[in-house]
Amino acid sequence: MVRHDLKSMSEDEFHQSGAPDPMESATATDKFRAQLDSSQRLNEYYNQVVAEIRASLDRVQEGS
Repeated sequence: MVRHDLKSMSEDEFHQSGAPDPMESATATDKFRAQLDSSQRLNEYYNQVVAEIRASLDRVQEGS
C-alpha cells in the first residue's frame, strides 16, 4: 500500500489513518454555510435597525 493512496486503503484503515470522513466534512461544510447565511441575514437586519434608529433620531432632533 502506498502511504497516501486512499484508493488502496480499506475502509477500516482509512478511518484509523485519521483521514476526515467525506460525509462528516460535507456535513461540517453545510453547517458552516448555514451559520454564514444566518450571520449575513442578522447583519442585514441589524443594519436596517440601525438605519431606522438613526432616521428616528434625526426626526426627533429636527423637531426640537
